[in-house]
Amino acid sequence: MHKTLWTTLGALLVITLLLIPQAHTESVTKFVTKEDQIRDEMVKISRELGVTCAECHNVNNFTEAKKATFKVSREHMKITQLLKERGFDGKKGPEASCYMCHRGKLKPDYKEPLSAKAQ
Repeated sequence: MHKTLWTTLGALLVITLLLIPQAHTESVTKFVTKEDQIRDEMVKISRELGVTCAECHNVNNFTEAKKATFKVSREHMKITQLLKERGFDGKKGPEASCYMCHRGKLKPDYKEPLSAKAQ
């Protein structure tokens, strides 16, 4: 009787171990939400600009749009999306991102070359 019990328990353990990774993967994908995707994108943007969330957001109400930097960043996000739609999607060349211009700084270091200025 003990041998049958151990054999049954062993079989159940093997079946359980085979099913757990699939069940775990399915449950994780069910918990990924739009908010998680937005948060991941915001973390990426903050790194590309070298800032924290508080630069653009009221950390007590992240959807509040009163800060000037929030409004500017929203417009810049539209520009970035437009560039992606027009070919800067990373498939055959560079992908448009905040880093493309900002290089890790809130205010880009761009200066027009002397040769391009009106004389």
